[in-house]
Amino acid sequence: MRKPVRKRAILSLAVRLVFVVVMFVFCLALTQGPTYAQQPGSPPPLTLEKIRGNIYVIKGGSGANSFLIAGKKSNLLVDAKMTAESFKDMLSEIQKTSPLPLGLIILTHSDGDHVNGLRGLQAKVKILAHAKTYEEMLPAVEQTPELKDILPTETYEGSQSIDFEGTRLELRNFGPAHTSGDTIIFIPGSRVAIAGDLMFFGRDPLIHKHKNGTFYGYLKTLQFLLDYRPEIEIFLSGHAEPAGRAEVAGLISSLKEKEARVREMMEQGKTLDDIKAAFGVQPPPTGSQVRRLPLVEIIYQEIKDKK
Repeated sequence: MRKPVRKRAILSLAVRLVFVVVMFVFCLALTQGPTYAQQPGSPPPLTLEKIRGNIYVIKGGSGANSFLIAGKKSNLLVDAKMTAESFKDMLSEIQKTSPLPLGLIILTHSDGDHVNGLRGLQAKVKILAHAKTYEEMLPAVEQTPELKDILPTETYEGSQSIDFEGTRLELRNFGPAHTSGDTIIFIPGSRVAIAGDLMFFGRDPLIHKHKNGTFYGYLKTLQFLLDYRPEIEIFLSGHAEPAGRAEVAGLISSLKEKEARVREMMEQGKTLDDIKAAFGVQPPPTGSQVRRLPLVEIIYQEIKDKK
């Protein structure tokens, strides 16, 4: 008579275990947020988010964030995604918010995830960038002639002010930082600045030595970002959420702390390998074609060069 009772107990335990597993999966699904019908490896959907007034950030697609400044007769686009498909999709998405023609494109710098989408441009539009950005884009165009249409049609040096249909823009280059041609777009009337790839949070910034970027120039430019227009409240960038003055100041402090630690270890006689190990820098994967110098190595080399 004990066997049926034992079977019922085992069955009851199994049912309870199944119930617990089902509830766990259900709760886990709730915490994951919405999902999208995407193919594996496909870019996230494009979205427009209003920042302030006529300024929007365009997230998703292939490549970095782009930005829309909606005008009265035409639209201004800052940066152009990475692929022709994402660029075209972005223009279609913009039309839902501001159904005006594209009148001007400004490039913050020369990286492919900000400029290569211009291959999808199907009408003549003025493309404005710093002169160094033009120079940095030339080698790729010379190797791949079909990219000629992505080159800036107009360049500036140092600074340039623009009145875009009532919105005043100040374009400034403070010298080599992420690249040699970084453009910061200050929009004083909205208290907003667009800073390209000058802000990374939660990871080290990228500094392209092959484009004459420098760590100390990066620090200097970040400080100018705060000091040039003290009224600016919102800072937009290619790979981060909108940030405030406190976040930018915190970024500057963290980079200065890293530089001080590298300098201290060098004074203690530590080698570059010692320093990289102390910061947990891992060697690039075997066979990797990308050779990006880690930030601590760039700091190390620039400190050595100053001696």
